[in-house]
Amino acid sequence: MTPSPTAADLQAQLAAQAAQLDMLADIQQGMVSGLGFQAIVDLVGDKLREEFPQADVGVRLFDAAEARVHFPYFYENGQRLAVASTPLNVGISAHVLRTRQPVLMHGPEDWTTYGSYTIPGTLPEQSGVFVPLLASDRVIGLIQLLDMQKQNAFGEADVRLLATLAASLSVALENARLFDETQRLLKETEARSSELAVINSIQQGMAASLDFRAIIDLVGGRLRDVLGVQDIGIRWYDRQARVRRFMYEYEHGVRLDIAPDALLESHLTRRAPTVYHTAAAQAASGIVQIAGTDASKSRVSAQIVGGDRVLGAITLEDHERDHAFGPAEVRLLETVASAMGVALENARLFDETQRLLKETEARNAELAVINSIQQAVGAALDFQAIVDAVGDKLREVFATGDMSIRWWDEGSGVVHQLYGYEHGVRLAIRSHVPEPGTVQYRFYREDHEGVVIASVAEQLALGIPVSPGTDRARSLIVVPMLAGERMLGSLHLENHERDHAFGASQVRLVQTIASSMAVALLNAKSFEAERQRAAELAVVNAVQQALAAELDMQGIYDAVGDKIRTIFERADVGIRVFDVPSQTIHFPYFYE
Repeated sequence: MTPSPTAADLQAQLAAQAAQLDMLADIQQGMVSGLGFQAIVDLVGDKLREEFPQADVGVRLFDAAEARVHFPYFYENGQRLAVASTPLNVGISAHVLRTRQPVLMHGPEDWTTYGSYTIPGTLPEQSGVFVPLLASDRVIGLIQLLDMQKQNAFGEADVRLLATLAASLSVALENARLFDETQRLLKETEARSSELAVINSIQQGMAASLDFRAIIDLVGGRLRDVLGVQDIGIRWYDRQARVRRFMYEYEHGVRLDIAPDALLESHLTRRAPTVYHTAAAQAASGIVQIAGTDASKSRVSAQIVGGDRVLGAITLEDHERDHAFGPAEVRLLETVASAMGVALENARLFDETQRLLKETEARNAELAVINSIQQAVGAALDFQAIVDAVGDKLREVFATGDMSIRWWDEGSGVVHQLYGYEHGVRLAIRSHVPEPGTVQYRFYREDHEGVVIASVAEQLALGIPVSPGTDRARSLIVVPMLAGERMLGSLHLENHERDHAFGASQVRLVQTIASSMAVALLNAKSFEAERQRAAELAVVNAVQQALAAELDMQGIYDAVGDKIRTIFERADVGIRVFDVPSQTIHFPYFYE
């Protein structure tokens, strides 16, 4: 028969139970006071060390999803250790997980029975007790008591006591885990709600604007406010120009103006957001610092994608601390970049449509101007009339009082100014011969290349002179009038009030007009030459007819003189005859 417990035994049992109840009460109190999961684990471990002062206590938790064992609480030789997680598929942890039964280790031979091994960073144990932590139908971990010095340090009584405590502690730890998980999900939900609010506000702002630059500034400003960052960059990849443009750059809270740099194929390769927690990680990945900026400690970057193309990137940096960006910041940045890609692509398409519309309108306006000029040219065959018609129409179209039309006489090498206005006043400028080696000389005789000059500094750099009696313009266009490869003259349009006064559309219009004008003037010049030739022939015929009707010498003089005076509208005419033998001059016909 089992002997009846003595009063002392009953007293000891009651004391032990009271201590256990106190321990459980302390743990429950800790949970009620809002301690986190790790704090509960620490509280459980510390209470067990009080209950088993002769042992090293440890708590292991099993992560079934990752098949790993974590060691949130581990003591060895009275010192707490930080032990890295290990695989769950071998050793005592795997055995306890599979059998759900406590294990008592008396000596080294028992360790080999269960395939145990020395955990990296720890020493071999002599004896130990391992009791599973059961929550509902799952094994969530185990509690261990270890003795590093002696074998047979624990008995069945220790196993029963630890198992009794584990039953209650399992519930406490599982509740703490669920509470932490609930808090985590709550915080994550709040964070997601905050992110969605930010994203919605950004999307609303983007939807209200189709202006490309406004969208970039909006997103950059909102991200700086929401994330509280001083360092952000929004880059745009210009595929046509093969450059990366820095549209929105802040460093240390100051906006930077950074020149574009080369666009690389690596920029255009699709990839997930990249996070670099340290400067060393950035250096190891080959990130090159942008000229004029400082190296950061942390960095995260997300691509802006529209359709199937990488359009650009958003980069956040922190110059003060490592590991500055976590999953929440990465997720927010990725979502904003995605929404931004759609908005920017829409803005780009809108801008492109507007550009094409404006270009079409500009081309229509140019065609209207060209048609009006061609009509004016078609109505006149007189050379100077054509020049005046074109000049007047150009001054009207460009609302300018500063322009000139010049004619190049290739045979004599002389430039004639056929039409010239400055400050709204018509000028009479003498013809001149361009000096060899000058810009004018090369323009008329060699390259025939038109120029657009945006400032006085550019004119001086090119050595462009100022015509006598005129002022130097601030901006000017010089366009050749060419008939095939033949230089006929030039059109000059000036602005005396501002630099960069002429854009691509004005240049294109002047070039088109110069081309049409060259043909018209060449035709007019040919017509004028033919008319002059016909007039000369008529004079010759008239004189010959008069000569044929006279046989008297004085009558011939009179007939010729009268005919010439008729042709030249009663001009004063004289005929002089040189008598060689007498070396004298006779005046048989003289009008004054």
